[in-house]
Amino acid sequence: MDTTEELNGSYFYRGLPNLTPGELLEIIFLEEFCKELGIDAVTGAVILSGQPWLKTRTKPGGAIEGTSVISKYARIVLKGAKVPFGIRVQTPVGVRMKKTTSLAAVIARYVPWLGWAGLVTTLYRVSTRTQDKYNLIARPKDRIQWTSF
Repeated sequence: MDTTEELNGSYFYRGLPNLTPGELLEIIFLEEFCKELGIDAVTGAVILSGQPWLKTRTKPGGAIEGTSVISKYARIVLKGAKVPFGIRVQTPVGVRMKKTTSLAAVIARYVPWLGWAGLVTTLYRVSTRTQDKYNLIARPKDRIQWTSF
C-alpha cells in the first residue's frame, strides 16, 4: 500500500486507515507544524525572553510587575546607553505605549514582538504547506479553497 491512498471513501495516510477528510487535514497540519518547529524554535525563545517573570524593585502604581530576561541583560550589556540625539521612542508596555530614551528598554520591549511576528510567519508557512499537500491528496470534492490575503 502506498503512503497515501483512498479506501472506501476514506483516506489512508502514513499507516493511519479510515481517515475522514477533516482528520487527514489535521494530520497533515500537525506533520507540517512539527517540521517547522524543528527549524524555528527561536520564535518561542524570543517570545518567552520578553515576558516579565523576574522579580524586580518596587515599581510605581499601575506598572507591570517584574522584568524580563531580555530587559535585565540588555540593561547590563548596554549600561545606560541612550537613543541618539535624545529621541524619545514609543515602546509597547503591556497594552499601552510609553516613550523612552533608553536603548536597552527599546530593545527589550520590542524583542517579544519580533517573536510574535515570527510565530505568525511560521503559522502562515505551515498553513500554506498544509493546504498544498492536503489539496494534492484529497479528492476534488474534499479540497479546501482558502482565501488569499
